[in-house]
Amino acid sequence: MDKPLGYVYYTILVLNLAIVSLFSLVMYQTTYLVCDADQARIFLEQARYLPHIPWHVPVYAISSFLLLALSGAVKRRLTESQAIVVFLLFLADIGLTFFIAYNLNFSYKGLFLFLGVGAFFFIANLPLRYLAIALVMLGYIFSDYDIISARLNLVSLQDYISFYGPSAQIPLYSIRSTLESLNLVFVILFFQFLIQSKIRENKEFIKVNNELSDKLHQLEILQVKLEESARLKERNRLAHEIHDILGHSLTSISTGLEACIELSKAGAAELHSRLKKIKSVTDRGLTDIRRSVRELKNDAIVQSSLLSALQELINDANALGDRGVGFIIVGNAVGLEDDEEQTVYRLVQESITNSLRHSGCRYIDVTLTYTEKQLTVCISDNGCGCREVHRHFGLEHIEERIALLGGSVVFDTAPEKGFRTFASIPLRKGRTLE
Repeated sequence: MDKPLGYVYYTILVLNLAIVSLFSLVMYQTTYLVCDADQARIFLEQARYLPHIPWHVPVYAISSFLLLALSGAVKRRLTESQAIVVFLLFLADIGLTFFIAYNLNFSYKGLFLFLGVGAFFFIANLPLRYLAIALVMLGYIFSDYDIISARLNLVSLQDYISFYGPSAQIPLYSIRSTLESLNLVFVILFFQFLIQSKIRENKEFIKVNNELSDKLHQLEILQVKLEESARLKERNRLAHEIHDILGHSLTSISTGLEACIELSKAGAAELHSRLKKIKSVTDRGLTDIRRSVRELKNDAIVQSSLLSALQELINDANALGDRGVGFIIVGNAVGLEDDEEQTVYRLVQESITNSLRHSGCRYIDVTLTYTEKQLTVCISDNGCGCREVHRHFGLEHIEERIALLGGSVVFDTAPEKGFRTFASIPLRKGRTLE
């Protein structure tokens, strides 16, 4: 419950304690004054019925009310899972309220309004709350003095106050009326705060629900974008893989065929050997393409180390023509992560393919330089070079791969100066190979 509701509830509690105390003390004091003034006969003729034993009234009424307050403190500490216990305590509260009303000769029934407030304040379970409110309403209706006095011999509070003179009656009636009115006002105030609290909770719920709906909508949009991005990324990666594998294989075949044309004049034995090598490279390229499409990854390095795969790649290039490819390792070779090995392999493969296809070179140098935390890859040829580097699919792919590893790549060329690719890749693992 909100704090304002708690403040109003405890204010009503104090007001009812004041009312019960006032009424019981008036009845107690008046009975003794009647006896001391020897006016018992006159009082009884006016009241028509015998009153309660005087000291019973304040003792029973106030102590019972204190039990009501204690019951409220206990209910306050119980949780929603203990709803049955709360309801049973509430039933005991109704019994105590009837007992207090009886001691006050049913001259005050505002205590049932206080119980009604308590039903909203303590009982969270709705069915039990509705049942409690129904019982409180019945108690409020049938605890009326006019109804009860038709069956029981009771002395009303008005009969007690009538014993005094006008100078005492006016303040007593005023205090009684003020306290009962304040009790009613604070009960109304409690329900006003309760309604405002529920309206505020509903607004908060609607706001949170709207925010949640917006977030869910944004998540749906993001999910669609992520799925689309994943599809595009896979399509891109597949395109890169096919380009790398098929491009290199076909370039090697083209280069080998050129050499075969030249060698065909020399003799059939050498030509046969060259053609067999071309067939082997072609078969391997087609196998790689099928594997790349099926698994969306390159298996050239899975079966062996990076250095072995690079050496095989260079041996194939050397075997297909009269252009030489050199392979140099500087420093202590270290083991790389899978994505690093894939990137280095594709970098060398793409660079050799470009040199064989475009540069008209006679030799290509591939140099891997290992340091503790970095690998430098340099591929250079002695071809014709060019005035400006045009970044097509292959070079863009190289830049993307190396950028993903946090590295950098530089392409250097000039007319008649050949083409040079210089890549620097930071290493994450750095395990020295034996």
